[in-house]
Amino acid sequence: MPTQRDLAQTLGISAGTVTKAYAEAERLGLVQGQVGRGTFVTGRDYADGRSRRVIDVSLNIPGPRVPAVLLLSAFAKIGRRNDLLDYTGYTTHPGFEEHREAFALAMNDLGYAPSAENMLITNGAQHSMVIALGTVCKPDDVVLTEAATYHGMKALAEFSRLRIAGVAMDNEGVIPDALDETCATTRAKVLFTMPTLQNPTARIMGRERRRDIVKIARKRDLILIEDDVYGFIARGVEPIAESAPERTFYVTSFSKCVLPGLRVGLLVAPPAYLQQTYRAMRATAWMGSPIASLIVADWIRDGTVREIVRAMHKEAERRTRLARTILSNALPTFQMPSFHIWLEMSPENVGRLSNYARRQGVITTPMSAPIVDPSLISGLRVSIGAPERIEDLETALKVLAAGLTDNSEHHASVI
Repeated sequence: MPTQRDLAQTLGISAGTVTKAYAEAERLGLVQGQVGRGTFVTGRDYADGRSRRVIDVSLNIPGPRVPAVLLLSAFAKIGRRNDLLDYTGYTTHPGFEEHREAFALAMNDLGYAPSAENMLITNGAQHSMVIALGTVCKPDDVVLTEAATYHGMKALAEFSRLRIAGVAMDNEGVIPDALDETCATTRAKVLFTMPTLQNPTARIMGRERRRDIVKIARKRDLILIEDDVYGFIARGVEPIAESAPERTFYVTSFSKCVLPGLRVGLLVAPPAYLQQTYRAMRATAWMGSPIASLIVADWIRDGTVREIVRAMHKEAERRTRLARTILSNALPTFQMPSFHIWLEMSPENVGRLSNYARRQGVITTPMSAPIVDPSLISGLRVSIGAPERIEDLETALKVLAAGLTDNSEHHASVI
């Protein structure tokens, strides 16, 4: 469901009235609130009273899950270490050097060779973004993003009192000329971008496009914050940070490619900003988790991370192939293996398809979540990595395929 504030604005009524309506709907079992996620329609077919199993394709979760036995083995291995107590106290703001060196080794598989000296171990990619934005921005600054962007960036901008402006995109993401023009009109000095499997559109910048973005950044003295959390899936594409280390904050995370619960992120900062990032780390968390970092570092050294990533890549290929088979021409030709896909369509059609899917027990991402500039782009993100069972994903995709072709009254928008 829309947020209570968004629905109040859409209907032109008070937020208090919407709050009461949501509470009554929940009392009747029509919707269910989930802490930190929002309000969702319950899985019931109200026409005939039958219950349906709800399939959620709204959260961008990669799969498959790391086997529990692997995690238990890691805990057992750590428990046998003679130096375990060394990792249970406070450490320096960037984290243990041995862990940063291991993480730099893992980055080599992405065609990136950062120095461990410029690295900070963070509590996930979102924390890395907090540090980067806090280092280079002040309230009311304008931050540029793709016209549709990671919804966590939108939430962070609102929390930090930053203004965001969307830049027009094509099949490779940010359009250089549009970036140049938007820089001129907004006088923005920061661009947040996801050049690899961009969220929500799954687009990938080619090498030439990345070089063009760097040229504009140098021309406009633009700081780049590169979110590369999906780089492990689309290997072989050199991050922007490799070409412009003097102005790029590189953000990635082992949460997406290894285990979300470990909350191990990584921030590589331009040397000129390193001390400022230490201050931001001190202000926000003091340090990343040494225990979680120890697990990931050990897994990098013994090859476990590489095996997990390989399995993730195969699963992304399998799920994308399934999506292409079922959704056919609805997927763009440039769609690469990913755990999310983008169905470009008008806002009206997004609303109709989302309503249709919801009535069939499939929860999709609200269009308002990723859209920054609705005059430039609209569509529906489908998180094909979210369903744990491939059978559930197949069911959800078939519902969406039917919704794309069904012109029945079920498409009528309802509130």
